[in-house]
Amino acid sequence: MVVAAALQALLFALDTAARPRALWGDEIMYADLARRLAAGEDVRIEPLWPPAYPRLLAGLLALGGGSFLLARCVQVALLGASALLLRDLAARLTGSAAVGTVAAALLLLDPQVGAFAHFLWPEVPHLFLFLFAAWILVARGDRPAWLVAAGVVLGLALLTKSLLGPFLPVLLLPLVLGAGLRGAGRAALVLLAAAATVAPTAVDNARRGAPLIANSSLFNLWVGLNDRSRKDMVDEVVGDEYQRYLKSGDTAAARAEVLDARIRGLVRERGLSSLLRAQLARQYYRLLDKDSFLTDQLPGGAISRLGYGYRGAPAAAAALLRAWSYALYAAVLVAAALGFAVAPPRGPWHRVLVAFLVYNAAVFLLLHVKSRYRVAFLPVLYLQAGAFAGWCLAARGSRASPSRAAWAACGAGAALALFLAFAGPFLR
Repeated sequence: MVVAAALQALLFALDTAARPRALWGDEIMYADLARRLAAGEDVRIEPLWPPAYPRLLAGLLALGGGSFLLARCVQVALLGASALLLRDLAARLTGSAAVGTVAAALLLLDPQVGAFAHFLWPEVPHLFLFLFAAWILVARGDRPAWLVAAGVVLGLALLTKSLLGPFLPVLLLPLVLGAGLRGAGRAALVLLAAAATVAPTAVDNARRGAPLIANSSLFNLWVGLNDRSRKDMVDEVVGDEYQRYLKSGDTAAARAEVLDARIRGLVRERGLSSLLRAQLARQYYRLLDKDSFLTDQLPGGAISRLGYGYRGAPAAAAALLRAWSYALYAAVLVAAALGFAVAPPRGPWHRVLVAFLVYNAAVFLLLHVKSRYRVAFLPVLYLQAGAFAGWCLAARGSRASPSRAAWAACGAGAALALFLAFAGPFLR
């Protein structure tokens, strides 16, 4: 697609060797680890983070002659592959090739996602792995060799971002439903392959006192309960809390015990109902905020004001990207909500993807939230938005007629999503 290619060309042009983007946050850590690993140093990532992404970067850095340009190109390719997977997946789940085409186009045209192909965060590799695993389960779930492949892919996804872990039983549920022992065997095959993939990392971490792939849940819960603003990058506490975390114990296990005690103390002090009210008043504004890691790094954005992100970007290019990002994101939120009226999930795999939305909503009611965390579930919104677009394009006599109640409920959902995305900074 010409427009998608133009978006990527613009993102390449804004971050060049002559005028590089200043890395921000975890990117600095990932880049440092990758350079040290590429140089042959025996370095290990703090167990708060899974280890796969810095190792991927290190390999691409070595192949790329010490530049991250190859890593960016590979991530752009993974983004394109993700769109192809989403197109076929959406078509299979809805029975409409048009829905798949629109969903894939939205993925490629959304600047807030496309920009992550140029950032040193694991969002794009993880997105590709998740969509690849979902596609295998939907399209090839009756073939043992493919199920083993799905398990390996899911294991790699967990080694890239670990938040997917608790959702795995739900993701595999359609393999089991209505298939008896054969279905249970299929699910077990996936889980065994995933376990074998992550086992070396878990064993290595066990020797260091943390027998897990990675465990940031307690830390992110503590930070999430102590965040103060409805907007990411405003009055942040995560940096200070991370330094306190590092100083709280000599091992990951010791630091986890301290965090557990602090969280229990906070719940006793403030009360569970009071904490939940505070979370509801803040978390979903942060998760759905119109600004993203792209717009925050453009001139005038929150990260840019701190001296990071895109430096010397032309004002016209920054304004175009910001307006493009806001407009497409608003359109996706509205169309996705209305898509639930015209294409409510009916099949088990479609329901699983919607359950993934619910899972994220539940998790981020409590955990620390940044706008980049929504990248993982945006494909579900693209699918539903594609369903609404397909309904609008279909002949009047051949399309479903949702009830007034369905239109009203989904319209209210669209209005709420827009309010959460755009109104947070204006609320007291």
